Amino acid sequence: MEFIDYAIAHNIMLLVLPPHSTHTLQPLDVVMFKPLAAAYSLSLQHYLQASHGLLADSSFIKKHALKAFKATGIAPIDPEVVLKKFRKSTLTAPPPLVNVSRATITNLINQAYDPSSIAANNLSEILLRLQAAKEIAEYEKDALRAALHVHQKPRNRHEPPLDLQQRKAQLVKEKEKEKELLDKIELKEAKENNRIYQLKIKEAARAAREEAKKVRDEAKAVKAAELDAKRRDRDAAKAIQQP
Repeated sequence: MEFIDYAIAHNIMLLVLPPHSTHTLQPLDVVMFKPLAAAYSLSLQHYLQASHGLLADSSFIKKHALKAFKATGIAPIDPEVVLKKFRKSTLTAPPPLVNVSRATITNLINQAYDPSSIAANNLSEILLRLQAAKEIAEYEKDALRAALHVHQKPRNRHEPPLDLQQRKAQLVKEKEKEKELLDKIELKEAKENNRIYQLKIKEAARAAREEAKKVRDEAKAVKAAELDAKRRDRDAAKAIQQP
């Protein structure tokens, strides 16, 4: 180390003390610092004794006394000052959300949480998934309701019955409609799964960036500690060099 090299070059003898032994082996700790601490304590005691009572004289004044009695409703008499502190305020329920969109959910979460926090991302993912499931369920319900309406529609008594070829064609048409509905539902589910996957990728990338930043900060802290140790060594060497 630079400090040790400097001491050897200038014929300075270094003394290495065992750990936790400076209170018995360090000259400054044994003799010099104790009288210094006693002098500080004595000066502080004299200062407190000399200033005793001054704080009360500067704070306990007529203006504050009148304000204290008024704040408690004693003088002038005003029970409302105290009673209004204990009245329960009636809470009004917020209006129900109608036609909630993805933007609405994101705005509500950003108002309650830090948008960059893990809690906000997890809550957003859950709510958006529930919203997608709700939309899919409503879509299926409307389709089933329409199919039921067609099935329950009364037939015209004078309408001739369908022959075998017509029945087959109608059955094929119904199956095509059913397949089209299922394809739309599967496409919507695939889009939602892809969106959730993209969210997970972004979350993993963000976690990786935070970990890299943590490593860089730790490296900077270690480097700063090393520079500070070198600076202390140089200061100590200069202090020893001075007469």
